[in-house]
Amino acid sequence: MYSLDINFLKDREVRVFEAKPRQRSAAVPGDRRPLILGLVVALIPLALVGGYWAVTRNQVNTLQARSNELDAELAQLRGQLDEISGIQGQIQAVRAENNAFVSIFNEIVPWSALLQDIRNRTPARVQITTLNQTAGDTSEINPDLQPPRAGGVSIDGVACSHDDINDFALVLQRSPLLQTSSVAIVRAQQQTNLLDPETEGRCPGTAVGDPEFLVDYTIRANITDTPAAQLVDELERQGTVGLVTRLRALRETGVID
Repeated sequence: MYSLDINFLKDREVRVFEAKPRQRSAAVPGDRRPLILGLVVALIPLALVGGYWAVTRNQVNTLQARSNELDAELAQLRGQLDEISGIQGQIQAVRAENNAFVSIFNEIVPWSALLQDIRNRTPARVQITTLNQTAGDTSEINPDLQPPRAGGVSIDGVACSHDDINDFALVLQRSPLLQTSSVAIVRAQQQTNLLDPETEGRCPGTAVGDPEFLVDYTIRANITDTPAAQLVDELERQGTVGLVTRLRALRETGVID
């Protein structure tokens, strides 16, 4: 058998192989830039934390200073509040004194005014022999009545008839200085002896020759509880100048209405 030998080496171009130099590493011995870069990267969070801490610390110091200022203002305000409380206490004391002072005047019903009022209301056929102040207890007449602070009056006298006594009591009930419901006749007794015209005179309006028997009476009443400040006009009509002047002065200053 035959064998076929082909030589390919003849046709292949002879190429010269050039060895390329090996690239060196970027880092050369002794280069510290990566280390520095790493340190910088590591220090950035610490710097941020430090900056945040500094800002926070500054805010805390600011708030603490403001807190101290507010504490000082609060202490000053507390001192002012204590001073205001003291002034208010003084005002209350003055008001209490004024109220006590006013209550004294309001509870006063001058006897001069009361006597003048009763005198003006006394009928011609009625005479008053005595007028006394009482405690104002008329419970035996009207159990619902309470004794007034100013007390009461007891009027004793004589009248020409029982009708004259009733008229007198009705007139007294219209007095603003007396309690209307407290006015009552507690005694009305006819005398046993006739009125002697020669020595005792005659009752007004009685015909000559008519026999007359005088009637002894007692009328009691409570003095009004109405404040004197509300009776200024009536007191002035009765001539109570001093009390009226004081009451009007108190009204002008606003102590009473």
